[in-house]
Amino acid sequence: MATLWRALSHEPGIAADVKSLQAIFHPDAVVFGATYKEGQPKLSQSKATEFLQGMTAARPKGFYECEVSRQLVQHDRFAAVYSVVESRTDKNAKAADFVGVNSIQLYKADAGWQILALYYHVSLADVPVALGQGKSGLCL
Repeated sequence: MATLWRALSHEPGIAADVKSLQAIFHPDAVVFGATYKEGQPKLSQSKATEFLQGMTAARPKGFYECEVSRQLVQHDRFAAVYSVVESRTDKNAKAADFVGVNSIQLYKADAGWQILALYYHVSLADVPVALGQGKSGLCL
């Protein structure tokens, strides 16, 4: 999981680390994203390859993912992760720009763990997210 959040994060003028992301996503993986536009829920779905293609361009602002809480359930070659991540455009900002709740399903292939599905849900600012034992701003 640390590889996922580290590879998505980047300094201003830099793209995400797509090479590292490609290594952890299964070739047939899917990505679902839930956000709000003008207060209305919006769900998107794409192949991971399409999702990663959108990460190849350098972005003018930085993007920093800080995983503050994680729950892992594993059985044999299957794992499910519930992860809470704070996202910031300024890595030194006290408050996160937004908080995402993530569900990640993984399969242990011969080469290691690969993400089969990623579902991220960007919470509304006025909807609190339970951090469990985590603390805001304290990355795992």
